[in-house]
Amino acid sequence: MSRITSKTLNQLIFGLLACIGLSSHAASINEISQAALLDVDKTQHIIVDVRTAREYSEGHVPGAINIPLSKIQKDATRLNLDKNKTVVLYCRSGYRAAKAADILLDNGFEHLLHLEGDMLGWSKAGLTTEN
Repeated sequence: MSRITSKTLNQLIFGLLACIGLSSHAASINEISQAALLDVDKTQHIIVDVRTAREYSEGHVPGAINIPLSKIQKDATRLNLDKNKTVVLYCRSGYRAAKAADILLDNGFEHLLHLEGDMLGWSKAGLTTEN
């Protein structure tokens, strides 16, 4: 049986704290349920799929636009999004949406929501998609 050294334990703790720090903004983003998203006023909400263009073309939430995380990371100041509207973010499982939320928050977007369950949850619920 191998032993964990204090150095290894310190590295593990530091790594865990770093991960927690990276998601501090995203943790403050409220979630919106799938049912609630189906009923939102589309004139006041922008649904953004942050997956790749290929993933988006294979099926996405109806009414969603595709802005891949890579584009958000490259230059969030050039996005054509109305900061006065609520932006609903989702990806495949949540990781990329959380990263996008952090970037958007840092760039002055105040009205952000995260789709509960992301695309995996949407599909699992058997909800319709657009291609």
